Amino acid sequence: MRTFWGIFFIALLNVFFGFFPLFAPPDWKTERFLELNKDEFYLLTFQMDDSQKTLFFRWTLLKNEGLVVHLNYDSFPHQFILYQDYQRACYEIPLLKAEQKYYAREPFFMLCFKDYHRTKKIATLKYYLYQGNRDFNVIDERKVPNGGFNTY
Repeated sequence: MRTFWGIFFIALLNVFFGFFPLFAPPDWKTERFLELNKDEFYLLTFQMDDSQKTLFFRWTLLKNEGLVVHLNYDSFPHQFILYQDYQRACYEIPLLKAEQKYYAREPFFMLCFKDYHRTKKIATLKYYLYQGNRDFNVIDERKVPNGGFNTY
């Protein structure tokens, strides 16, 4: 009798998640781990239709287990703190303005704090790019030596 209910329950889950894909994780265009020193920049340049957009970020301070991050996308600066706990580990930013004709989630960039090596003073981060139903390409991706936001 247990086997019947076990199979029934598994079949029910398959049917439920097959009809409701909202619970499935996003299909990432890119996901990458990286290690950054303090004030070392990471630069991403996107080609979207006829325009190019630049996103770059760096971390400046680890205080009370929180990593202070500065991010600039499309000439708009952001500052936030990431922690390693589940609820505050990631920061998400939309890459394109929402259009009403699309019913799927719009493209976004998400940066997550994974680890901090105290002896080396290096932060391990992971970023994700979600493309959605829109088309864009990453045309440049690299670490940039220490510098200021006005460098680009």
